[in-house]
Amino acid sequence: MSRFIIALVSFGLLAGACNDASHDEHAAHQNGYAPVLKTREDTLFHEVMKGHDAGMAKVGKLRKNIDETTHRLDSLGKLPAEKVDAAYKQALTNLQTDLKNADEEMDSWMQKFKLDSMADNKELRIKYLEGERVKVTAVKEHILSVLQQADSLLKRQ
Repeated sequence: MSRFIIALVSFGLLAGACNDASHDEHAAHQNGYAPVLKTREDTLFHEVMKGHDAGMAKVGKLRKNIDETTHRLDSLGKLPAEKVDAAYKQALTNLQTDLKNADEEMDSWMQKFKLDSMADNKELRIKYLEGERVKVTAVKEHILSVLQQADSLLKRQ
């Protein structure tokens, strides 16, 4: 009977320890790509991925705005020239170009980003990630800026 109690208590402690570990692991994974940000490399990688995620979260809206500017430009193209507000048409054309450029920048950055670049050399990896953080932040900021312009211009009917 005592062996049974010892086995039961041991099992309970083991299960409790596993439960706590899985809870900690779950909490650590909620912060994104780096489960535990212990090193500069971990922090940089996490920041790069946060920039990527923020930009990618807006790509759908970016593409929707590209479609909307295309539709409006097509509609303006069907009107007689004297009824078209030339400044508005030019603003739409510029906006469409900026939207497409922002979309292409994100695609280009993602294609060029190497997830495991310089993994065998921590110093070079940190420099690589610092550069990528700057690049992805610029892409994200461009996306947010052009979307703000689109919100302003496309509200105009």
